[in-house]
Amino acid sequence: MTYDKMDKQQYWTSKVARANALRISTMSIEQPEGTVVQHGKDWDRHQVYHDKTFSMVMYEGYHASADDIGYTAHEDYVKINLWLSGRHSTILDGHGQHDHDRPEVFITSCPEEMIKVDVINRESRFAVVAVCLLRDFFPKHMGMALDELPQPLRGIFLPKDRTYTFCRFPLTPDLAAAARAILVAPLAVRRNTIYGQAKCMELMCLLINLMTTPSAPRRNSVATRERQAARLQLAREIIASRYAQALTLEQISKEVGLSRAALTSGFKQRFNMSVFDCLQKQRMERAYELLLNEGVSVAQAAEAVGYSHSCNFSTAFHHYFGHTPQAVRGGRL
Repeated sequence: MTYDKMDKQQYWTSKVARANALRISTMSIEQPEGTVVQHGKDWDRHQVYHDKTFSMVMYEGYHASADDIGYTAHEDYVKINLWLSGRHSTILDGHGQHDHDRPEVFITSCPEEMIKVDVINRESRFAVVAVCLLRDFFPKHMGMALDELPQPLRGIFLPKDRTYTFCRFPLTPDLAAAARAILVAPLAVRRNTIYGQAKCMELMCLLINLMTTPSAPRRNSVATRERQAARLQLAREIIASRYAQALTLEQISKEVGLSRAALTSGFKQRFNMSVFDCLQKQRMERAYELLLNEGVSVAQAAEAVGYSHSCNFSTAFHHYFGHTPQAVRGGRL
């Protein structure tokens, strides 16, 4: 059985966070059904349904001021997340992290007491439905023996000792529709035992169908690479022609039709420099030309390449070239 590879871990769990990590088995007490928290523009809505063999956690929110970081101490549950919207990172402490920038299904399973960290990016409207399953869920509610489950579920649930697992699947339209229906259902309906069991079973039926349905042939990979290369080239042209503007990753990614993650990783791979380094290179080299050949003042050169304060420009220029803009303008090199 194979698992999706995770990137190098960037967030680490403090002793305080580890001591106060949430537990799925008590989440209905700590975050009861219908909990709504709001501070200014920031808000969270928690909705939790508990059964003896599973839990269903519904979570929506928006954080404008800072990233939202949550810690969960793993128990014997396997967690299946249906991520509907928002940018965030999943960190399995000691194994690495994955940055999510699109809707998807991801399954995590870890040894007990291992800490799972979820970092939800600020200024991101997020929505997720998470189903947390114990081993007895499938025999009790769906009449399926564990060895009848498709992979990777069979390989996750059959072993008695829980091991590290991280798997991803596309969020199909039917899974997304079923998850959103849960989020918008009235509180009184969600509290109904039959409703909670039925919706959890529906999600698992759709997921099993996804795992057992042969995948469609992949799109022409050459054409896909060519489209991405053209979009990355467009990003570089935007930087080259508009370096004096206050360009942001979000603005560039939106204009070229790539996600922020695809832009940053693809740009680095294709041009061997980051987006910021490319922008800085354009600004500094143009400023050098202005100071050397056109005899403009340091303040004028700074303004021409997008700096509102000449002192910040001088610091950046010295860091880039190793000497001051005044030295270039005075011909002392």
